[in-house]
Amino acid sequence: MKTTPETPPETTPRRPPSRTFVCAAALAAPLVLTSCSGANHPPTRGGPSVLATPGGAPIAGIEVHALDERPRLTLVNRDGDPAPAIAVAFATDPGPATAAALSALVEARLATAGFETRVHADRTGFRVEWLVDNTTRIAPFFAALVRSMRDPVVANGPETPLVTRRLLALRKTPLDAPELAPIAACTGRLGLSPSEPAPDPAAPTFAGELEGQRREGLHAGRASIAAVGPASFGALVAKALEASEGWPVGEPAADPFPTADTVASYVAPPQSAPRGQVTLAVRLGDALGAVATAERLAAPGSPLHARLGSLPEAFHAVEVVGVARARGGCVSVTIEPETRIDAASLERAAARAAAITRHEIRLESAAPANAAVAMRQILSAADPRDAASRAAWWDLTTPVPNAPPRLAVALALPPRATPAPGSSGRTFAAELDSAWTKTNEPAVERRASVERGQGELWALVASPCGVVDEGATDAGATALAMLAAAASRDPNAGVALEPWVGPDGVGLVAHAAPRDEHETPVELARRVGDAAARALSPVALTPIALTEARTSALAHIERTTGRGGVAFETLASALVPEHPSWLDPLGVYTRVSGAGLEGTRLRLRTLLEGPLRLAVLANADAAQAAEVAQAVDRWLVPRSQARSCPTPTRGAPRTGPLTARLARDAGLAQALVAAPMPAVSASGHDLALFVALALGGEGGLLEAALPPSNGVRATARIVGTHQAAALVIDVRAPSDLLASAVNDVRALLGRLSRSGLGAPEFSRAAALASRRDTESRADPRRRLIQLWSGRPQTPRETPTPQALAAFLATSLAENALLVVEAHPDP
Repeated sequence: MKTTPETPPETTPRRPPSRTFVCAAALAAPLVLTSCSGANHPPTRGGPSVLATPGGAPIAGIEVHALDERPRLTLVNRDGDPAPAIAVAFATDPGPATAAALSALVEARLATAGFETRVHADRTGFRVEWLVDNTTRIAPFFAALVRSMRDPVVANGPETPLVTRRLLALRKTPLDAPELAPIAACTGRLGLSPSEPAPDPAAPTFAGELEGQRREGLHAGRASIAAVGPASFGALVAKALEASEGWPVGEPAADPFPTADTVASYVAPPQSAPRGQVTLAVRLGDALGAVATAERLAAPGSPLHARLGSLPEAFHAVEVVGVARARGGCVSVTIEPETRIDAASLERAAARAAAITRHEIRLESAAPANAAVAMRQILSAADPRDAASRAAWWDLTTPVPNAPPRLAVALALPPRATPAPGSSGRTFAAELDSAWTKTNEPAVERRASVERGQGELWALVASPCGVVDEGATDAGATALAMLAAAASRDPNAGVALEPWVGPDGVGLVAHAAPRDEHETPVELARRVGDAAARALSPVALTPIALTEARTSALAHIERTTGRGGVAFETLASALVPEHPSWLDPLGVYTRVSGAGLEGTRLRLRTLLEGPLRLAVLANADAAQAAEVAQAVDRWLVPRSQARSCPTPTRGAPRTGPLTARLARDAGLAQALVAAPMPAVSASGHDLALFVALALGGEGGLLEAALPPSNGVRATARIVGTHQAAALVIDVRAPSDLLASAVNDVRALLGRLSRSGLGAPEFSRAAALASRRDTESRADPRRRLIQLWSGRPQTPRETPTPQALAAFLATSLAENALLVVEAHPDP
């Protein structure tokens, strides 16, 4: 933005995809306090430029020249611009008025010398940009620049009108509240705080004050020059700078660090932050890291976006700022809720969202950064003046090793709201402190086993609540959410995701092999854990993924329960009224077919707020399993007080014969003959599974009672969860044969109830159970699920004939049976 007398110059944000704005490599402002631990000792300009590789060599296309008693010079060699450009960056003392006044002073003096420039000012610095119209004027430009820096300020000098207009314009752009001053001090926003004094150009002492600021801030120690253009132009600039004389010299800018974090809240002005808004700014010792962090935070699909959108009161980032400062850098993120939040709940919800944002800043800033981020910022500028301006400022910045990060947070309460009674912002501060503490606490229950040498690492993240809280209106919603989450996986992650819809939990299985010989076990663990937890984010869910999941779920329901799931829905509603998914966690056809995107996202949010458990089969060591857990925790912390699984009541089952109608083109009629069984993991459930093996399959009792040659076929299976279970015999037959087939099944069950299994049937079922148990233990999925469930991985014991006979006598008695008959519409 070009500076005008009426509008104070501002940084210009770069708009990436999404609702987030990024302003990277902008001028910055210092925080107003001084830091301890030696962080504030001013560095010398003798250190290496950040525009160099770790070995000290310049990066491609960019050269840095250090000259005695002159500003350092950065040359960006590139062709194709309509004209080359020179920029000069200055780091001044803290305070927007100082930067505004000195920038106007230099601009006015250069204009008097015949040089039209563009000036950008920030809270502790400014940049002067000149589009070079004639290369013979380079040396005169440097001479004019030296004079503008060196000549004393006099009262009512020729530059006074421009300085006055700039300071008056500065007063017209105040910060919304004094609580924003520490954030503006970090990011470099130019506005004045309501409590910050503004100098009066008409005061008799003003010229003397400005002269002191000139001596302190306008010298080679606080300046850097950059030139953008062809190599021949760069050579002319370097020669002219070396030949120039009379540069004032001095020490680099102190740009102090704050000594403490600040947290505050205020009521926003009318028309500002109608839903509330939180801004966080973190001062870091590394400018490259700060800007790189901002780029990662603002990227579409970043963990920050997903984590904020997964909250019960979802938030989103509206601005992400990465700032290179004279010393170190600053990262700032502004977030706001997706919808209005009740005033009584806003401070707590905002604190949790702010803790997530701070956590992401901490994690992303821990990643190493290099000069590539500065190179991108410089070379991506289309205007050569912008490229030169960025290069000059980047060269001016200096890292501050081991400087402790400092945080400034401000909550803007909507104009209609006020802090909680007696709070004055203390509620937000206390809630933020509590939420931040919880970011370091484990979010999931952990179970791990090490299987060294296996080809893949396996993990299961799941809710032990399963479908316990599903009712008649949302039966199947949780399973559908898991199917959709698996379908939303990032194909670039190289991690296979599978939905797990089990009798005692619902979640995602993730597994992967190392990408190559260079990926370490810890890196593999981090990749698998990140992929699993990321997929559970409601933000990751897309309409395409939901459509794919719904199609898969409905196909499974029809395949296992019959046309449209009609007969099974009738049965489930009779055996477990109000909770049909207790019999089949995949739910019922009619409810799954009508599930929408927002409802599915809400189900994921509900699942993430409840208890979660992680099981890991590591293929290296225990540290690998711990890394998976940390990767998963990243997406879940800070957790509010996790609710326990609900314990809903179970209504009395319905009795008597039941009927249902199938679609006219169903072909065969269907009957379900069911008997309630002990719930999964309850005593007697293994006996129920044994009975189903005896009844079903090739050579089973059902095949003998209903030969397929008669046009009738029947299958047996145990359905259910920890809440309820049943033996279901599914009979398919022409309508005129269905009644007799049902009678044959009743007779078979009656015989088993009275006489038990014969020796051949018992031996066959025992052999099937042993074979399935062996096959199950060979499958890492089954071992993983057993680890998650806490079930022993030892072979199941074969029941005794006596125990089985006693079980059959009660569970298959005639009064225990429930029959549903479904015929196609005529």
